[in-house]
Amino acid sequence: MTGGERRPVASRLAIRFAIILALALLPAGVIAFIKTDALESEVEARNEAALMGATVQAAMAETGLIRRVRGMVASLSHLTPTVINDPAACSELMRGVAEEEPTASLVAFVPVSGVMTCSSAGRTYAFSGNPLFEKVVRLREPGFVVNPRGPVSGTSVLGISHPVLGAAGDFMGYVVVSLSHNALNELRLDTFDSTHGSTAAPVEFWTFDRDGTLLTSNLDLAAAAKRVPASRPLAEFVGTGSTVVQDTSRDGQKMSYAIVPIVPGDLYLMSAFRRELTDVGGGLSAYMPTLLMWLIGLVAAGLAAEFLVTRHVRTLNRAIVSFARGDRRLQAIDLDNAPVELQELASAYTAMTESITRSEAELEDSVHQKEVLLREVHHRVKNNLQLISSIMNIQLRSAESAEAKTLLRNLQERIMSLATVHRGLYQTSGLADVRARELIPDILRQITSISSGPEKPFVTETDIDDLRLVPDQAIPLSLLLAEALTNAMKHAGATRDRPGKLRVRLKRSGGSEAILQVSNSRPDVSMRARIPASSTGIGTQLIMAFVQQLGGRTDSGEDDAEYHMRVTFPVSPLVTAENRERNEASSDKLGNDPV
Repeated sequence: MTGGERRPVASRLAIRFAIILALALLPAGVIAFIKTDALESEVEARNEAALMGATVQAAMAETGLIRRVRGMVASLSHLTPTVINDPAACSELMRGVAEEEPTASLVAFVPVSGVMTCSSAGRTYAFSGNPLFEKVVRLREPGFVVNPRGPVSGTSVLGISHPVLGAAGDFMGYVVVSLSHNALNELRLDTFDSTHGSTAAPVEFWTFDRDGTLLTSNLDLAAAAKRVPASRPLAEFVGTGSTVVQDTSRDGQKMSYAIVPIVPGDLYLMSAFRRELTDVGGGLSAYMPTLLMWLIGLVAAGLAAEFLVTRHVRTLNRAIVSFARGDRRLQAIDLDNAPVELQELASAYTAMTESITRSEAELEDSVHQKEVLLREVHHRVKNNLQLISSIMNIQLRSAESAEAKTLLRNLQERIMSLATVHRGLYQTSGLADVRARELIPDILRQITSISSGPEKPFVTETDIDDLRLVPDQAIPLSLLLAEALTNAMKHAGATRDRPGKLRVRLKRSGGSEAILQVSNSRPDVSMRARIPASSTGIGTQLIMAFVQQLGGRTDSGEDDAEYHMRVTFPVSPLVTAENRERNEASSDKLGNDPV
């Protein structure tokens, strides 16, 4: 992975150290969570018991009144048949009961006919056709009715009724005690001491019957209707025992509800508390100490790894990366308060970089010296070859036979090709490579300058890729090119009026091969007869030998416009020559060292 790539966060030492510590603390954390969950369950159970007790305490006066009045109505139903035929005595009995219970707004006997003549109000009233009267008549058992507007009292009342039976068990009507809601609300207990220490919380409670109808409340009945659970009707709580549930009220408040049966199956009491007042450290807050302990452990582990190891490793890493990128300045690595192991590692790295820098300097000096010497060798070889070419040129001018001149000229061209290669090696920037774009055009110019003239002009064209060739390939390739160009110029049929055309292409083929193609124009029909049909074959033999040295293969062909020869050969990697030069330099250095 290079220095520029972004590494994942989990690969950092501090993060991994923290993860390992987290795994080590995991068993303790699990145990703490289990203990906390058990404690939370116990606290919740105690809280529900406290809520239930507070509910009973908050509505004790009202529930006591309802139970007392229900017993009074039951007793009154047995006394009423004895005075039912005497309206005055009956009304007197009802007034006496009303005086015993001041919260009662009306005590009355309502016969089956619906015409009330016996009541504590001392007046007559016809209930016939009233839906509540019809309901109670059909019920024929103890019950409760709510009348938002009582016909006698004119206020909202709770009616507690009981059937009246004759001696033969026949149904005669019912007695009812109406309790005013205003009087019931005076019994409310405004606050109670909750489970939150000394914090006082308001109590909201109401009673409801088996049908889920609201009977009484310490709130206005319309306000109480907005406080009941939104997801379940009150009738669903009928038949259940004392319980505590969590729900949302119809007006959107999160509430805790406690339900207590007053008369199982008939009358129930429900209290409501805002949930934030009844939650005793529940939910996620109960687990916060364990989570905080775990997080603090992770942070402490990360800080410890950063202070003891990571910051020092980061300093050492910066020095290593800088050295790897070529910075050879020797700088002291400051690992202040680092562990002994890291200080020893920094000392070893410093000693290693000093040794590498010293060795590189010595090797670079040796390579430089060899490069200077080798360039001088190439330069002298090039000069010597040019001198030989000049001597041959003198000999060429003094030669009398055409055959001798041709042989000397061919030999001179080959020598100048070799001199051009050495000049390329001398001018190159290094020892291990020759640039084809510099070498091949130079050889083309050299060959055409020797073999062309006013009577035999040529037009040249090159297309050379930027190939870097090792000397072992550059020399045979150059000699091959010289032979191929000489042969191409011989068969191009160039004249003053019709210049010959030469085209040299060197292109990459795939990833590791190159193709050298030499093309020349075809002469016209009149010139073809003047070109020799055969030759000594030395050029062809040399070309095949150079192709073999390159490890390549050759093919040739022609069309209406030109002849061409193509050589395909593998390109040797530069690292081969570089390694060889390095090994030779190292061997020379070792050979010069005293034993």
